[in-house]
Amino acid sequence: MITDTYLHSVSPSENGETVICKIQYKEDGNEKIIKIPIAGSFYSNCGLPYDIYYPFGLSKEEFLKLVKLAKVTAAIRKGIELLKYSACSKKALRNKLVLKGFDKVTAAKAADYFVENGFISEYDQASLFAAELAEKKLYGSIRIKNELFKKGYDKTIIREVFDNIDVDFTEICKNRIENTMKKEDFSDKAKASKNVSALIRYGFTYSEIKEAVTRI
Repeated sequence: MITDTYLHSVSPSENGETVICKIQYKEDGNEKIIKIPIAGSFYSNCGLPYDIYYPFGLSKEEFLKLVKLAKVTAAIRKGIELLKYSACSKKALRNKLVLKGFDKVTAAKAADYFVENGFISEYDQASLFAAELAEKKLYGSIRIKNELFKKGYDKTIIREVFDNIDVDFTEICKNRIENTMKKEDFSDKAKASKNVSALIRYGFTYSEIKEAVTRI
């Protein structure tokens, strides 16, 4: 049981981006003191003082809120490290944070922070990834949509990407045929069926495949 919670000091850190809160409390009768880093923007919305000249009494709710904000701050720091290695969607970042030991609620709040503050632009990331899959992997639109979904981008983002994507998927299909198949094989019923099935697996539609063959 948590009782007798007091805020002793609030010290700026990392050029004001973080504050270090020194808190005294009792847990099951044992007195404890902790120093927890909290993002400055989080603390400023708590309604708690910065200048403390004597122990400032905290309600249990205020104490627990500070502890939760400290956890989110830690998750954000870990998120920054993860994003240095590779860009990812909000959902993918949340899942990575959970794998790093953060609970789902804390991980979700940290992921929201990155999106709300512009550190993750899911539309831009998904657009670049879609273009890369089309131009380098020679994937069709259906395969790319599935790949984006597996990466954690939601259907709204995927729909927006494909509403604005500037890719001729029939031309991409033609390039794949030229790179991996022979045009004359499409004159043989058995070989044509096999090739069409392969192209469909790569995400092209029947109409795109039919048109692509005529362009070769």
